[in-house]
Amino acid sequence: MEYLNSVDDKLNSIDESNIKYVDLLVHPEFFFGNVNFTPNTVDFCKFPVEVQEKMTQYDEFAYKEMQNLNSASCGVRLRFETSSKRVIFKIQLKRKWGYLKMVNWNSMGFDVYALADDKYIHKTIFAPEDGKNIFAEEIVISGSSKRCIFLPNYNTIEKFYIGIEEGSSLKPCNYPEDNRLPIIFYGNSVTQGAAASRSGNAFPNVVSKKLNRDIINISCSSCCRGDEEMAELIGKINCKAIVIDYTRNAYYFGIFERTHEKFYNIVRKYHPDKKIILMTSACFNHWSDYPEFDEVVLKTYQNAVNRGENVGLINQTELFDKSEYSQMAIDFSHYTDYGMFKIADEICKLID
Repeated sequence: MEYLNSVDDKLNSIDESNIKYVDLLVHPEFFFGNVNFTPNTVDFCKFPVEVQEKMTQYDEFAYKEMQNLNSASCGVRLRFETSSKRVIFKIQLKRKWGYLKMVNWNSMGFDVYALADDKYIHKTIFAPEDGKNIFAEEIVISGSSKRCIFLPNYNTIEKFYIGIEEGSSLKPCNYPEDNRLPIIFYGNSVTQGAAASRSGNAFPNVVSKKLNRDIINISCSSCCRGDEEMAELIGKINCKAIVIDYTRNAYYFGIFERTHEKFYNIVRKYHPDKKIILMTSACFNHWSDYPEFDEVVLKTYQNAVNRGENVGLINQTELFDKSEYSQMAIDFSHYTDYGMFKIADEICKLID
C-alpha cells in the first residue's frame, strides 16, 4: 500500500506505467447494494434527508452517528470483470481513524473475492492504517477474471479510481438473473457490521455470499428507530425478502412498543407476499429490559402468523447456547465472526 496526499499523485512504489484510470463514482453500474438517491453518481447514502434530520429528536449521539455514517458503504459491493492482470485502486476515505470495537479491516477495509462458478474465493483484504485516508493498492488478477469487493462498513468513500492495463477490458459483473432482487436489511450497529473481522463477514454480507444474491443494508449505528419514513423507503424497493433487526436502538420500552408493529405493518403494506424476517434483540447477559423488547417482537410476529403472512423469526438469544456467549460476541451484543456466520446461516434457511 502506498499513502498519498491526493489521489491525483503519481505513485512511487507501485508501477502505474501503461495503466489507465476510471472514476468509479460516476459509474454506478459497478456497485451493488446502493439505494441510489443520485442515479448518475455514487454517494452510498441510504437515508433520506428528512430521516437524517429527524435524529435530532432522539439524542445528540444518534444525530452525530447519522451525520458521520449516513453514507457509509456497508453492504455495498464493487463487482467487475477484467482482462487486466493488474488492477490499481486509488481511494480517498472520509475518516482517517478506525472505530471502537472493530479492526480497520472491517471499518475501513476492502475485502476482495474471486468469483468462480458462483463461489466466493477469498483473495485478500486491504485497509489503511489509522491516521491515513488517501492511499493506493495493487491487486493481481489470476485465475478467474471476476472480482467482488465488499466495501468498508464504517467509512465513506469520497474518491474511488480503478486502474487497469491499457487495452484491457473492464465491465460490471452482475448477479445471476434469478438472484438480482435484493434482500433488504434494516438494523443497528450489529447489522451494519460491528464487529466482524473484515467487511465481508458482516452477517448481511455473509448472506449475500452464501446465496450469491444482491442485498441492500440500510443500517446505521444508534439510528435504527423504526421511523415511518424508513418503512416507506423499504416498502418502495422491489426485493426478494426483508430482514428487520429493530430493537436495541429504541432505548425505551414505551417507544419500542408503539413503533415496532407499526413499522412492520407499513413495510408489509407494500410487500404483502414477501418474506419478512423479524429479529429479537442481540443482547447477552446485559440490560434486563431486553426480554420485554423481545416480547414486543414476538407479539408482532405472532399477529402476522395469525393473519397468514409470510413471516419468519430469529430469536437471537435462543439461537446461542449460554456456553457460547464468550465466543460469539466481543461484548454483550456485537458479534464476532462466529456469531455473524451463525446468524447468516439462520437467515439463509428462512429465505430458502
